[in-house]
Amino acid sequence: MGSGPLLVKRDDLSGFAFAGNKTRPLEYLLGGAVLDECEAFVVGGVATSNFCAGAAVAAQSAGLQCHIVLPGKPPAPASANLAMALDCGAHVTFSGGPRELLDERIRERAAELTARGHRSMAIPRGGASALGTLGFFRAAAELCDQLVDAGHDRARVVIAVGSGGSIAGLYAASASQRAQYSIVGVSVSRPLAELEPHLRELADACVGLLGAREPDPAALDLIEAAAGFHDSGCDSAEHEVELLALQTEGIVLDPHYTARAFSIALRLLEERRDEAVPVVFWHTGGAPAVISAYATADNAKIGADADVVCGS
Repeated sequence: MGSGPLLVKRDDLSGFAFAGNKTRPLEYLLGGAVLDECEAFVVGGVATSNFCAGAAVAAQSAGLQCHIVLPGKPPAPASANLAMALDCGAHVTFSGGPRELLDERIRERAAELTARGHRSMAIPRGGASALGTLGFFRAAAELCDQLVDAGHDRARVVIAVGSGGSIAGLYAASASQRAQYSIVGVSVSRPLAELEPHLRELADACVGLLGAREPDPAALDLIEAAAGFHDSGCDSAEHEVELLALQTEGIVLDPHYTARAFSIALRLLEERRDEAVPVVFWHTGGAPAVISAYATADNAKIGADADVVCGS
């Protein structure tokens, strides 16, 4: 493995609740809803969505309603994130269709509520809107200040990509910062032919809001996760990556998202030629999924393979 630094940006430690990197767009989305005198957020995603749970907690703290649109039909799968959202007063409806059509159903639900006299903000999956990307535009400045303070004027950033708001904000900010960086986005949910124009559209909208400099197209590199998308299951290589992070630095990785991006960060560390340029792994979160995976793990080997002392 390369001898240069591997740095970790710990957005997994951010709130609301276990929102992780979704806290950054929520700051701006919440502010926008309040300024627009909205009564409610309308968001959507699968039952395990970190963003939906974070939105419900954030809305509760600001005195807003949160409406969550889930794909398919009832009942919803068991989920710690959904349980937290319900504890914060979230209202759940089902789209009756696939996840890919959720953004349209979100807009329809917001329009229904507004027509009933409850002004509502429709928020795309993951907070991936022009307003939401501002959170990661600002995060880019935070990262570059930290890099410069640590003596680095360049970096290569690796981040898992789902709905795309996070990487779009980083890309939009790439030409406006103290330090230079390129971004490797590891897609865990969308084919690249669909993802790339979506991200560039988001970044253009973000730049337009701020009047910022246009980003360099060469700063963005997209690849698909080696193990496939997040609904394809996990393999032994990903489990090894999870164990490496846990055993060496005490960092927990979500097997469906962050572990897939972290494996790419490790590969880049091995392949790179310029040892002075750090690889920055942006840890986006996913603690509920990690806890759920451990809670449901097969622990039969404890009795068979380990010395177990039973106290009285």
